[in-house]
Amino acid sequence: MRHAADIFMTTASGRRWYLLDPRPGDVHFHDIASHLAKICRFTGATGPFYSVAQHSVLVASLLPPTMRPFGLLHDAWKAYLGDIGWPLHEAFKRFDADPFENLLLRTDRTIHRAAGLPWPPPAEVAEAVDQADQRAFATEWRDVGPSPSEPAPVPCRPIGTRIRPQPWPKAEEAFVEELRIHLPATLRSVA
Repeated sequence: MRHAADIFMTTASGRRWYLLDPRPGDVHFHDIASHLAKICRFTGATGPFYSVAQHSVLVASLLPPTMRPFGLLHDAWKAYLGDIGWPLHEAFKRFDADPFENLLLRTDRTIHRAAGLPWPPPAEVAEAVDQADQRAFATEWRDVGPSPSEPAPVPCRPIGTRIRPQPWPKAEEAFVEELRIHLPATLRSVA
């Protein structure tokens, strides 16, 4: 069996991310922006390519300014663990011990600490982010999702404007711009 220190992934910038021992000092926000911009929503089951980075910017835009950093980073863990669709995530939760949930929580906590945000987020923030995430999901389902003729499997209505998917470089740029606006302290690690 490999030692925990030997289990790491290499990020877009060439840095190491230790999956079993994530540290705030290892968080590089440009890596997060780059990775999320290249990961497709709905585990790739979209019409046009639509990134997790663009989704995260949309979620942030649906929140009051003080909550936008949490919305922007709500899926940041996917930069290190990949995007699994909510059906698979829910299936994992059926097991007595869900190792993926453990990795997800460690990663999320580390990213929030690196951004100077509390973990877990305050209850009212977590609730608002969840509602914004569901509203974004309903909108994405309608505009870029796998079955736009069927209603979205969430209990909310989509926003009025339509999504225009961005190529990954534009999505990365938009994510970094949101970091500059809402999390300026992360600029030290955004190259």
